[in-house]
Amino acid sequence: MYEVNRSVIVVVPREPFWHWLNEVADGDLADLSLADLQQDANSYLIPACQNTDEVWQEVESRVEEIFAAELADWCEDESQWPDLHIDIFGEWFDVVTSSVLADLSSNALERESFQAISLN
Repeated sequence: MYEVNRSVIVVVPREPFWHWLNEVADGDLADLSLADLQQDANSYLIPACQNTDEVWQEVESRVEEIFAAELADWCEDESQWPDLHIDIFGEWFDVVTSSVLADLSSNALERESFQAISLN
């Protein structure tokens, strides 16, 4: 096991996000529920933090980037996005934080560029 020089947040969708998603998806979400999204929420690695206060400072400083990533995962048309304000983000998502991240795999970490999900 290895400690990784990152902290982690998990961004868990709430009902306002689900309602927006249903509007932009035009009914293409028949096989998906809010519970499904909540069970497999997106996680983000952030710079290593010493405690949860530092994690929240990092989240607050990057909230627009995180919010945009959550929306772009489903809709690339930014004209359909809400204002990327921290208050709206807080209404649309719960955030689970952890200042310590351990890697249980012996495989090297790999990175790849983000690819949006196609709903069509």
